[in-house]
Amino acid sequence: MNTVLQARPRNFVSTPAIERVARRALCYLQSGYSVHLRGPAGTGKTTLALHLADLLSRPIMLLFGDDEFKTSDLIGNQSGYTRKKVVDNFIHSVVKVEDELRHNWVDSRLTLACREGFTLVYDEFNRSRPEVNNVLLSALEEKLLVLPPSGHRPEYLRVHPHFRAIFTSNPEEYAGVHGTQDALLDRLITIHMPEPDELTQQQVLVQKVGIAPEAALFIVRLVKAFQAQVDLNGATSLRPCLMIAKICHEHGIVVMAENADFRDVCSDILMSRVSRNLASATRALWDLFNELIAAEATTAAPVAVIPTPSDMAAEAHTEVHTKVQTGVCAEEVQPALPTEDIVAQVLAYLTENGAARLSDIEAALSLTRLNAVDVLRSLVAEGHLEKQHGAGKPALYRLRVE
Repeated sequence: MNTVLQARPRNFVSTPAIERVARRALCYLQSGYSVHLRGPAGTGKTTLALHLADLLSRPIMLLFGDDEFKTSDLIGNQSGYTRKKVVDNFIHSVVKVEDELRHNWVDSRLTLACREGFTLVYDEFNRSRPEVNNVLLSALEEKLLVLPPSGHRPEYLRVHPHFRAIFTSNPEEYAGVHGTQDALLDRLITIHMPEPDELTQQQVLVQKVGIAPEAALFIVRLVKAFQAQVDLNGATSLRPCLMIAKICHEHGIVVMAENADFRDVCSDILMSRVSRNLASATRALWDLFNELIAAEATTAAPVAVIPTPSDMAAEAHTEVHTKVQTGVCAEEVQPALPTEDIVAQVLAYLTENGAARLSDIEAALSLTRLNAVDVLRSLVAEGHLEKQHGAGKPALYRLRVE
């Protein structure tokens, strides 16, 4: 038995970038063409496909590609028998018996959609073997669906004029994905789905999770910055952003780089997507947290709803200054400001070692992270040092050569 969906995707996020794609795809569908949404996992292909199907205002048949699929899973199959027996004893001395046995045919989702004019959403269709999808060729081009031979029903089904098909697929380099035959692609209009832009990702987090816009933007930028430094196996940043936002929102974890719980959640979710150079990725993420703390400590930008690292770091910075100036708990406070001695030590260390990472300088000179970052930032700003960023590696500091 096939279930017909009346899908209405909740909280569909519409931003200018998404709206342009949706408008184009809807035009193609209204002109009678099938649409193929292709892109990496996490770009919102399935959500957009259901949204488009909803805009067509027709019942929806939803299919998911499967390597175990057979053609019968698309068009239907024989299921059970119907037996008919007629006994004619009109003349008492003559008995006529007719015994008829028939197969029962059951439509599958493609056949039902073609027959009734429904919208077929075939999600990740290239996970099915290419030969299984051959039955789609005539249905999309000649508008005829070919059925197995049978003496009791037509072997051809004329496709309903309202039938539309929306396909989604992942890149072929993904595990479990098959190549797609050119003949089928030639019958589709393919739209490449890029990774959602920053505004779209922020709006998705706000509407799907209910998190504050400032916190959503902080998570999006953090994950994108990490993604820029580390190879995440081709995955987009939207799905980890959603995971982090949902967990933080539901469990009251404050979204800020100084928060150890937030850092642990980010580490678990992001590191699970790294398949190689785990140590390098861990250091890159930790350096990213520290840079955020240091950067926000210097800007001290206020945040209205959820405190961002700028508030906490600025407060911490101010508190340290106050303690130093007043002498309160002087033995617990490390030197808070970049002094001439610290600057001289850093310059001497880099003169001797050439180039070094932030963590190396911090450990070698027994500096706090904030002091080390302050000194290095001031020296870079004054032109004494240069900061070299490496792909997937921590930044290196070296003396600027005139």
